Amino acid sequence: MSSPQTLSKVLFFFYTLFAFSSTFSIALAQTSLVLSLVLFIIIAIMTRYNPLTCLPKWFYLFVAGYIVWLYFTGLIGPRPLISASISREEWLFFAIPIGAYICNNETYRNRLLTIFSVGVLLISVYGIIQHFTGIHWFRSKPLIPARDFGYLVSGNFSHQLTFGNYYATASMFLLGLAFPQGSAIGNRRRIFFAVSALLAAVVTLLSYSRGSILGIIAGLFFLGILMGRKYILSIIGVLIGAIILITVISPGTWNRVAHNLKREYNLNDRMGRFYIWNKSLQMIREHPVFGVGQGNFYYEYIKMIPPDSEERMKHTHAHDDLLNIAAIMGIPGLVLFCGFWVVALGTFWRGWWQTKRGNPYRHYFAAAFLGSVAFFTTSLTEATFADEEVRQLLMFIWAIGLFAWYKTNVSNEVSVRN
Repeated sequence: MSSPQTLSKVLFFFYTLFAFSSTFSIALAQTSLVLSLVLFIIIAIMTRYNPLTCLPKWFYLFVAGYIVWLYFTGLIGPRPLISASISREEWLFFAIPIGAYICNNETYRNRLLTIFSVGVLLISVYGIIQHFTGIHWFRSKPLIPARDFGYLVSGNFSHQLTFGNYYATASMFLLGLAFPQGSAIGNRRRIFFAVSALLAAVVTLLSYSRGSILGIIAGLFFLGILMGRKYILSIIGVLIGAIILITVISPGTWNRVAHNLKREYNLNDRMGRFYIWNKSLQMIREHPVFGVGQGNFYYEYIKMIPPDSEERMKHTHAHDDLLNIAAIMGIPGLVLFCGFWVVALGTFWRGWWQTKRGNPYRHYFAAAFLGSVAFFTTSLTEATFADEEVRQLLMFIWAIGLFAWYKTNVSNEVSVRN
């Protein structure tokens, strides 16, 4: 029978493969995470390890309540079996305690973050090549041409919005590892993280996803706050420089932005965000307590729009995480969803301000907070939490941030065996 030490090494391998492959393949990433979960359960049983010790109490209570309510509202809905099947993606929450456990080993933690950064860098380079050449390896569907020049970057994902949201979140997470004052990370690794973050931000811009770009802007704004007032002006300067660069390289960008915003604000445009949000609010008003159930948004939505609507106008989600959760789970579900978000963001925010400069775990709070801010910003115009490719990245980021909480707040630490 294998020892816990050997199993921990295998667990590290598969979890690292999960983080690395999440940058380009949901199939490989989730297969690796399944194997990680099996190994983690075996190790926990053999060593009597309690996985809840690495999470704030209110966090896992809100998550547990959210999952229970999600299944309950689905089971009392019109398609209970379909709802239960779709709700299986909530197993991604297991990535948090697994990652927090692995990070107790400093060697494992450093290698995990470095290998993840390598994945981000490689696919970012691939994305830049895509933009200029239109190459789309391993996909039969060609890239969408950009209006002025090049192609909309999607990496190895099926859609440029998913790609943009993933890489905006990854960029801000890595930036948080690279730049906070008093970081315990060595200069070489900080430079490497910064380069990966920069390239991820570049390909996010080349995806032409407005929500993803807003995620980067929000992340940079909060980076300025975390680093101090004097850095805010530098951040503003970077943003102004980016605007000038975009204007020079792609002068038609702002005309497209104005055109798209005009469409989004049009309550009569069935593809506009305001139209979709208005119908989603109507759905919430009609089902305020239990919602419509997981997987039923589409069937309720098509009842609210004109029967002559094209298929592309029949949406499967609300294009906003908060509205989407409220629509499928009711207001109680929204409260539970906001609950674990508030705990996570509050933990990372307090962790940064309450730990002293030079604390070996302080930069993890910054990274987790900035990555979460970027993710949440993208979710204001897209149901990002329902997108498994990006959702699994958020779980990985929260694992890092909540590990830092564990190390700075819990005295009885449990270390991964070497």
